[in-house]
Amino acid sequence: MEFREITPVRLYESVIEQIMNLIKNNKLKPGDKLPPERELAEKLSISRGSLREAFRVLESRGLIKSKPGGGRYIREIRNNGHNNTENIILSLEKSSILELLEAREMFEVKIAKIAAQKATPEDIELIEEALNKINEEEELKHGKETESDTEFHLAIASASHNFVFVNIIKLHLDLLKETRGKTWKITGRREKQYQEHQAILQAIKEHDAKKAGETMLKHLKNVREVLVKI
Repeated sequence: MEFREITPVRLYESVIEQIMNLIKNNKLKPGDKLPPERELAEKLSISRGSLREAFRVLESRGLIKSKPGGGRYIREIRNNGHNNTENIILSLEKSSILELLEAREMFEVKIAKIAAQKATPEDIELIEEALNKINEEEELKHGKETESDTEFHLAIASASHNFVFVNIIKLHLDLLKETRGKTWKITGRREKQYQEHQAILQAIKEHDAKKAGETMLKHLKNVREVLVKI
């Protein structure tokens, strides 16, 4: 007979579980407003600090949305999102992912253009090293694809010589980490992604800002198409 170690559950995790169960059971629907913070904290017998931590996690997962001066709501599902009524959580998360990718298509294309203009030989070497890591079989066997992919995009942001861009990329890639990991398991996607990355690197090497923007946009659009199908 085997026993598993009992791990303590933090208060905010219990709140997250309750809200997710209410969504799954259709007792909370997209567009519904949550009770005011003070009222909900009293109902759950927890501090407002613990409640806010739960809200922070739920917002980062794309399940709820804050409106300035208007409280918190269960997010609406985008029409071009994955609308699966049997798994409303998946639908909400996919809708949020699509919005993140939409944002990336705006700012990361600009970052690639600036990187092409400002990249030094050292910057280009770092981008190339990150790309080579992605294609190393030994790395892939240990599930390091997402880490190497992150290094590649961060190296491009770093080549823009703007620390704000680097922080923006870090944030978005972290939010998309779990989903990005799933794309590597799709047959043929690793090879295609490597080719897309090569095209971006080549444009930056040539200091061709227009081409860098175009190749980055093509890459991100392909990522979006793949994620919608998962």
